[in-house]
Amino acid sequence: MSRRFKFLSVGISVIGFKNAVKQISARNYPLPGYVCFADTFVVSQASKDVGLNAILAQACMVMPDGKPLQWFARLQGHKEVTTVSGLHLCTSLLNTGMSHYFYGADDKVIQKIKKNLTIKFPAAKILGFKAPPYLKMEDLKDSAVVAEDIYAINKLKPDLVWIGISSPKQDYLMHHFYTQLDKSLLLGVGGVFLYLADDSLLSPEWLKNLGFRWLYRLIKEPRRLWPKYYKALGFIIKNAGHFLSAFLSRSRVSRSISEIV
Repeated sequence: MSRRFKFLSVGISVIGFKNAVKQISARNYPLPGYVCFADTFVVSQASKDVGLNAILAQACMVMPDGKPLQWFARLQGHKEVTTVSGLHLCTSLLNTGMSHYFYGADDKVIQKIKKNLTIKFPAAKILGFKAPPYLKMEDLKDSAVVAEDIYAINKLKPDLVWIGISSPKQDYLMHHFYTQLDKSLLLGVGGVFLYLADDSLLSPEWLKNLGFRWLYRLIKEPRRLWPKYYKALGFIIKNAGHFLSAFLSRSRVSRSISEIV
């Protein structure tokens, strides 16, 4: 279990992108296990969903997915924390000797991912692809189809299983089924499957570095992302006092240190 900092009620791993790649490629994690990616939306959901919060707490790692989490970690003195993008983590690990399985999206998206990854990562050890059935979150645990899929994946024994369904549904799926995999690490990367299928959806790096990746994505996919971002924005506004308090507290500590020196 990784060292964590608190983003409101949710524990987020104290980790940066390079260290995330290093830890996973070195297989420095317990098995079986799963990795969650927490952006502001996931934190907002976990803050009112005790079950989801517990699922995040039991994950091997909870990656800080987005600039707000990185900035808040820095306010708490964790300078090593950087945004860990699920897409960049996936593409980096495809260049290692680890084996992979992709479970998510729909058949149309899966076919596009197959084509793109074959071209861009010809040496990658990809053991399979599968689009899961569409299920409500409350039906995941008892789904015979998902159970059969997990059984089939376990027979292949991939190092990494990339889960591409929406949050928090993917977090519940990983939590319900990860113990049925002998040697695999599950990683819930959500919409990353869409970007693997169509890289025109990706924001420019300079925009991402400024913290406006969300705006680019919203312009590209308003119908899919507006409800999620609307909830996340409301959550940030509602908790603005907490973020301001953290900033002022950090400023006071920095000022005290400088006065001592």
